[in-house]
Amino acid sequence: MSQIITFPRSLRSKIDEGFHHIGFSLTGKHIQKDFESEIERIHLFTPAGISSSDGASYTGIDLGMVNAAKMVSEAKKSNSATKTADIFSGTDQTVMGLKAIEGLTGDVGGASGKAAMEAGVAFNPQTALAFEGVSLREFSFQFKLVPESKEEAEDSRKIVNWFRKYLYPEAAGAFSLKYPPKFKIQFFIGEEENKHLPMIHDCYLKGVQEAANPDGNSFFIDGQPTSTDLTLEFSEAQQLTRHDLYTDSTGEDDPTYDYSRPGSYPNQNSSGKSASNQG
Repeated sequence: MSQIITFPRSLRSKIDEGFHHIGFSLTGKHIQKDFESEIERIHLFTPAGISSSDGASYTGIDLGMVNAAKMVSEAKKSNSATKTADIFSGTDQTVMGLKAIEGLTGDVGGASGKAAMEAGVAFNPQTALAFEGVSLREFSFQFKLVPESKEEAEDSRKIVNWFRKYLYPEAAGAFSLKYPPKFKIQFFIGEEENKHLPMIHDCYLKGVQEAANPDGNSFFIDGQPTSTDLTLEFSEAQQLTRHDLYTDSTGEDDPTYDYSRPGSYPNQNSSGKSASNQG
């Protein structure tokens, strides 16, 4: 039977009082079809320094020659007697002639460039910015797990191993691997999602860094470290569009996150609720 872990254990009662925390669970259709995780959810104190970086990529494309060819084509369609001299100015004709020489000879910036410089003219590339796509968002969280009892030390061990286990794929044959599960990450105030912090779509776990006893060399009697630094690095599984993140608020003055997370397949008790007091 899967369990819900809160660390430290005192966090469970604080959640009932509306305390801020972060929840992690596995998600994806294959989770319920292929296996049941030994841990349903993990709840930890909200880490400091939460950051979210959104980015888009653009590239410059030169439209000068395309637009020139379009002008000639449209002019000739409207009047078969149209000549190039009727379309372009004298300077345009000079520049276009030099560009044609470059294209025929491959002499880019050579004699044709010298001739353009002597004539005091240059080709206008009419560069425009073309949208290419958005960046995959990445998130990093740092936690310090300081157990106050043997039981909490065991919880700390389970937490670290749970994240590390599901970073890895599963062997599906001699030459094939099954994708690791995705993680659902939610910020909470008590039992409700905190709508003042980033809304994160399903992620793959890309990195787990564990440092046992970073500030000393003391252990519990059974050998568990008395402190563990845990760093988790996630990347969202897909590029997002505006409607993946925001509700359709046309005509309203408040761009609001859509916390239903389109495409997500939540665990039984995790659709918008922390479910930390269950199980």
